[in-house]
Amino acid sequence: MNRIAESWNARTPRERVMLAVMAVAVLGVGGFYGVVVPLKRSGEAARERLTDARELSAALAAATGVASPAKAAAGPVSTIVETSAASLGVPIARKRQEGDGAFTIWINAIDARTLLPWVASLERETGLSVAGFTASRLDNGLVEAEVTFARGVR
Repeated sequence: MNRIAESWNARTPRERVMLAVMAVAVLGVGGFYGVVVPLKRSGEAARERLTDARELSAALAAATGVASPAKAAAGPVSTIVETSAASLGVPIARKRQEGDGAFTIWINAIDARTLLPWVASLERETGLSVAGFTASRLDNGLVEAEVTFARGVR
């Protein structure tokens, strides 16, 4: 260490500044190419892997959603719909059993943020399909709807 200190002290102030600037430049370039660039590359690679994983996940979900009839709930369509509606407090005003096994319900006033997730969850969890859907906006921000559920209609 003494030898380095003696060498440093033997330099003129101008040489000391030039050596300090050069050291900062070398450390900056080395830090950039030794730390920043590898981190940037690994971040880009991670983003690409994430995108690939999301695409694969979506493809698998689509493939399993279409190919798995085992999800279908047992029982009549009317029982499945009425049970689900009662458990979530969805107010069914009228209902009609169709001749082809479909089941139509009418809801007089409900928040769309309640209705749409409920209908989607019925499709996803029970295997029922929405064969018909009509909704009209009411003055108070709610909607009235007519929804027909059926089995196997896609």
